[in-house]
Amino acid sequence: MTVRLVALGGLGEVGMNAFVVEEGGRRVLVDCGVLFPNDQVLGVEVAVPDLRYLREAGGLDAVLVTHGHEDHIGGLPSLLRELEAPVYGTRFTLALVRERLEEHELRVPLVEVQPREVFEAGPFLVEPVRVAHSIPDGVGYAIQTGEGTVVHTGDWKIDPTPAGGERLDLARFAELGRAGVTALLSDSTNAEREGFSVSESEVAAAFHRRFREAKGRLVVALFASNVHRIQSILRIAAAIERKVTLAGRSLARNVRIAQGLGMLEVPPGVLVEQETAAGLPPAEVIVLASGAQGEAGSALARMATGDYPPLAIEPGDTVLFSSRSIPGNEIAIGQLANRLARRGAEVVDRALDPIHASGHAQAREQQILLDALRPEHFVPIHGEYRMLLAHAKTALGMGMSASQVFVVEDGESLEVESGRMRQGESVPVGRVWLDTRRGLDVSEIVLRERGLISEQGLVLALVVADRKTGELVRGPELSGRGVAHFAEGTDLHEEALRLSREALLELSPESRTLASALEEALSRGVRRAFRRETGKRPAVLPVAVML
Repeated sequence: MTVRLVALGGLGEVGMNAFVVEEGGRRVLVDCGVLFPNDQVLGVEVAVPDLRYLREAGGLDAVLVTHGHEDHIGGLPSLLRELEAPVYGTRFTLALVRERLEEHELRVPLVEVQPREVFEAGPFLVEPVRVAHSIPDGVGYAIQTGEGTVVHTGDWKIDPTPAGGERLDLARFAELGRAGVTALLSDSTNAEREGFSVSESEVAAAFHRRFREAKGRLVVALFASNVHRIQSILRIAAAIERKVTLAGRSLARNVRIAQGLGMLEVPPGVLVEQETAAGLPPAEVIVLASGAQGEAGSALARMATGDYPPLAIEPGDTVLFSSRSIPGNEIAIGQLANRLARRGAEVVDRALDPIHASGHAQAREQQILLDALRPEHFVPIHGEYRMLLAHAKTALGMGMSASQVFVVEDGESLEVESGRMRQGESVPVGRVWLDTRRGLDVSEIVLRERGLISEQGLVLALVVADRKTGELVRGPELSGRGVAHFAEGTDLHEEALRLSREALLELSPESRTLASALEEALSRGVRRAFRRETGKRPAVLPVAVML
C-alpha cells in the first residue's frame, strides 16, 4: 500500500514544523509548530501552518511531538481546536503542551511515551528514539509502515558530554539501520556548517570563566527552554557563591515544570526572588533573562530601557547573549545590544566566547547518522532551502544516488510504493498569521494594508451629511498621518480637498444619503489627487457621519 509523506511546514523556513505520514487514508502528524515573523510582517505575533490538507483529507489519527520548542508545539492549539486527536510525547514535552492547551481551554488525550518503547498511533507502530537537543526529553520517531520504517529525527545533535546527560541513542539508530530504513527525514538547520557542533559542557566551562572574571552583576539572556544550560548556571552560581533570579514568565514556568519533574536540581539557597536579588551587592547576583532574540516587551528588553524594576540594567553589569539569532532577528538583537551598552553594560555574544551551543547537528554529525541508518531514501527537513540543499549534498557525497535523495518544500509530497520513492501531487499549504496566541487570524489583505500604511501613510477623510436630503453639512475634511507634504494649506492638501469635494458633488442627492457611497467618493477623490501630484498611494480611511 502506498505511503505518503507530506510537508505542511518547516521545509523552506526555520519554524512552523509539521510533517504528515499517511497510509490507507489514515495519517499522523509529526509536530505542529509556529513561525516567528520578521519586522516585514507588521503587528503579527506568530504564523501557524494552514491545515486545509488535513481537513480535506478527512482528519487526523494522532500527533507525534518530538520536543517542546515553540516551533514544534506552538501550533497545536490551532490544530486541535479544529481536529481533535491524541498527542503523543515524552514527559517534559507533554508538560509544556499541557500548559499551552490549558491557556486555550482545550482538552485532548495526552499520551506519555518512553524511548525504545513501541506504541500504536493510528495505523502505525511507532518507536521513540532518544536524541540530544537544547531542551530536555527530545526524541525522534521510527514509524513502521507497510512500506518499511520511516525515521523522523526531530531536532538533534551528537553531544558526547551533554550537560543534562541525554545523548543521541546512536546505537538504536544503528540497529534500525541494520534492520532497514525506507526513508530518513532529518534536521537540516546546521547543514551548511562543517565539523561538529559545540558541546554543552564547553558552554558551562566558558560560563565558569566569565562568571569568575565579572566584577558586577551578571545577566544571561537565553532561551527559556534550555533547562540543561539553566542547570549548569545554577551549579556554577552555587560554586562561586552567587544568587540567581529569574526575569521572564517563560523562564519561571519552565524552571517550575522541570523542577517538579525532577529534571532540574536547584542547589539550596541559590534561587531567589527578584526583590531579594535587587537588595544584594551586584557582584553576588546572576539574572537569567528571557528576550535573547530581541523580542519587544521581553524581560531583557524592558531591563534595557529601565522599565523592569527592580532589575534595570546598570553601569558595570555584564550581559551575555547565550543564544544564536533566529534568521530575521539580527536587527532586533543588534538594537537591543546597543541599548544595553548605552546603559553602561558590557555586552558579550557567542562570537566573542563559546557561551552558546546550538542544539542542531552540523555536517560531520549528519554524516555519522546517515552512516548509522543507511536509508534507502533521504529527505532533508527543518530548514531554509539552502540548508536542505546542503544536507542533500552531504548525503550525495556519502554515496547516495540522486534518485534516492529528495529535496522538497512545503506543499510537496512524496510517495513510497513497492520500495521506491517518487514525487507526488502537491497539496494546499500556507501560513495563517495570528495577532495573538489566542488564535485571532490576520488575512493577507490586512497585512498588505498594514504594509501600505507603514510605507506611504494614512489619510483620514471626514464628511457629514443629512441622511434624508443628502445635503453636505460639513466637510470634506482631510488629515494625514505619516504622509509627506500634506499639511493643511499645501498644494497637495488643497488638490485632495478639491477632488474629493468634486467626487461628492458628482453623486446624486439620493446617493448622498448612503454612507457607503459618500465614503467611496471620498476615497476616490483623495487617491486621484495623490496619483496626479505624487504617484503615491497612501491608505485612505473615509468616514461618513449621517445626521
